[in-house]
Amino acid sequence: MSLITDLLDRLDADRREAFEERAGVMEFDAGLDRAHAEALALLDVIRRHPLCLSSITVLQIEIDGATEWLLTTDVEFARQHLADIFAYEIRVVNLIDVLHEQYGGIATLGTLG
Repeated sequence: MSLITDLLDRLDADRREAFEERAGVMEFDAGLDRAHAEALALLDVIRRHPLCLSSITVLQIEIDGATEWLLTTDVEFARQHLADIFAYEIRVVNLIDVLHEQYGGIATLGTLG
């Protein structure tokens, strides 16, 4: 298995689609060979989404009228948990943005009760 294939397996569906589109454009429109186009496309996805290979997804959620951020490595399980506790997902957000904008660059983690 190539390094590119191994890394691609870590991307979520949206990032994988962005990779495929970018690689295709570079291969066919720019005339690059496939391996070169895929390597550059993966670098572009990582540049735009630095944590995309971490397997961490951050959901902005609402619980009892308050906005919170939920970190997860299993999005489907997290969404089921939200439904079970009558909370709901607002959107998927970038962890780095949340950390800077909501917490001034430093945060502590707690557990769900």
